[in-house]
Amino acid sequence: MDPLPARIQPGESLDKSRFTRMVRVMALRVLPARCKHYLKLFEAVLLNLPRLRNIVPDPTNEQASRLLLLSPTVNSVDQLDQALQEVIVSDKCEQTQYELRLDYEHWSTEQILRAALPADMPEITTAFETIGHIAHMNLRDDQLPFKKFIGEVVLDKNKRIRTVVNKLASIDTTFRFFHMELLAGEENYVTQVKESQCTFKLDYSKVYWNSRLHTEHERLVGLLAPTSVVWDMFAGIGPFAVPAARRGCSVFANDLNPTSHHYLVENTRINHVGLVPFNLDAREFVRTMAERAEKQPSEWATDIVMNLPASAIEFLDVFRGLYHGPGRRTAPLPTIHCYGFSKAASPAADMVARAEAVLACPIPTHTVHEVRNVAPGKLMMCLSFLLPAAAAHSPPPPSPAAAAAA
Repeated sequence: MDPLPARIQPGESLDKSRFTRMVRVMALRVLPARCKHYLKLFEAVLLNLPRLRNIVPDPTNEQASRLLLLSPTVNSVDQLDQALQEVIVSDKCEQTQYELRLDYEHWSTEQILRAALPADMPEITTAFETIGHIAHMNLRDDQLPFKKFIGEVVLDKNKRIRTVVNKLASIDTTFRFFHMELLAGEENYVTQVKESQCTFKLDYSKVYWNSRLHTEHERLVGLLAPTSVVWDMFAGIGPFAVPAARRGCSVFANDLNPTSHHYLVENTRINHVGLVPFNLDAREFVRTMAERAEKQPSEWATDIVMNLPASAIEFLDVFRGLYHGPGRRTAPLPTIHCYGFSKAASPAADMVARAEAVLACPIPTHTVHEVRNVAPGKLMMCLSFLLPAAAAHSPPPPSPAAAAAA
């Protein structure tokens, strides 16, 4: 059963009174002492609507009887199984009608939106990502004229949500965060989420967070040994770095976004773990770590995480010649975990080919893991490989300025 259509106009706000509906259902007058018996016996054909009881007082005689409410699809006892019909006759259950008042509180989010939005709208968006107290929606263009109404319904129907936002554009290419607009609730984007037995604090309007990646975070951290030394080039607020440090790894974590760096430091404190944070360009971070490791060999990475799928492969050029020279050639070569998007027919081969092109050498030892389907025909992948000596030990390529001068 759905509410009666109550179509709204673009820009209109939520008016709960428009979703009240009076409904008559069939009922059986039964003895109070037999109520539990009847609930079990008639279970498949009861009213069974949210926030409504299947047994109510009999308005004609509240002391002597109760009303057993049947599904709105039942209009006559002839529709019931023969066994139930025989019970009605043998127990002398009198048939009657009962009028229900169904209002806004009885309908689901989807039912309300279907009743309110244009009938010809092809799809109703009710799904959202939850980030602490924030609901993040991704409305289609045809839904935008009704965005405030949609936000108000989602806010009202989800008691743990205090802020509803809509994604406005793609991820900021420099600092990796969504541009968004407030649809309903508090303009408060600082929240906390729990993942991998860790607590993460963040400002969702200024940093990147995707709850759908929690399985991938756990998968990769699970590959690390407690003795691992991790360089996290695009650490964000720490979804890889903090659990890795909690696992016992030595972690050096970097992010260019100063707000991400702030919350990386904060999340290190909240979770009582130790790691070394940096706020540098990713290439500069790698070169800085290599200089540190020359002086302190225990800081050479065993694993390097590159979680910037839009462009991480391009940053592989920093490893060409990174281990060149007498002070570095003896250092152990790391396993690199590089994320990327692929629209190719063979995404795994595509990831390997693009990485080999940047490193200017084959990658003989590698695995490719499919992370998730981002959009139709677009996959997020993780290429894990041992950095080839051919790239690591080669002479460093000339800098862009030197190449231009030549």
